[in-house]
Amino acid sequence: MDTVGFSVALRAMTADDLDRVAVGLEQLSAFKGDEVDAWRATMAIDRALRRTERTRRAAQAAQRAAHAVLAAAEAAGVELPDAPTTCVARAAAELARGLVVAELVERELSFLLLAWEPVLLQAAGAGPGR
Repeated sequence: MDTVGFSVALRAMTADDLDRVAVGLEQLSAFKGDEVDAWRATMAIDRALRRTERTRRAAQAAQRAAHAVLAAAEAAGVELPDAPTTCVARAAAELARGLVVAELVERELSFLLLAWEPVLLQAAGAGPGR
């Protein structure tokens, strides 16, 4: 998936999708080992972006992703600010940054993608309700 497809999938999120992703993100950060893995993924993405000189493109993708989550939340009737939605928007921004250099950080992205599986499956037409 590229950053454009990811943003499209984010805009289509329902309130239930937001909740599922928020719970998934919470579960991923429940253990110190997982927090270390998330930190390592962020560092690997940062290094790859600098090495390939794609930091500006990544910042733009991150901003689009975060705004897409907030737009989906508003469309779903979520009253903002909302802590779980903020968490989802931040995670979407980080994942979008990684998608810019996906070919260089596949392992790290696979970890970050775990919480997003329900949304990405729906975007692919394989999830429930599609």
